Amino acid sequence: MSLLKRLASLFTGRPSSGSRNLTIYVLSNRCKEPLSAEVDTLNALSGSDDGDAAYYTRKVIQGTGKNRCFAQVEVELWFDSGRKLLRHAVSGGRWLTAEEYAAELERFNAPPEEEADDGGSGGFG
Repeated sequence: MSLLKRLASLFTGRPSSGSRNLTIYVLSNRCKEPLSAEVDTLNALSGSDDGDAAYYTRKVIQGTGKNRCFAQVEVELWFDSGRKLLRHAVSGGRWLTAEEYAAELERFNAPPEEEADDGGSGGFG
């Protein structure tokens, strides 16, 4: 059966193991919104002029517009010849790990904190 899978991967361009998509996570500086995007490592990469990297791609991630903020974060990614991420550069935000993204998403989606009520000591009544 593995022979058939190898033959299929030759014609479809899909790797026989691993995922072809790389999920990236960033936090927008302007909106403080955590954002995620996927990069198709088989179709979205271009040859790189950089001596260290074999491939390059650029991704612009648009915010959701929650809280009327539509900021964009630009991410540049460099990959080796095996399509493994070598380094990244982020403009308009900062890079997040999956764990940081989950925590920031929870913070972002939490209901707004209500003002503390001091029990009516405002001098009336």
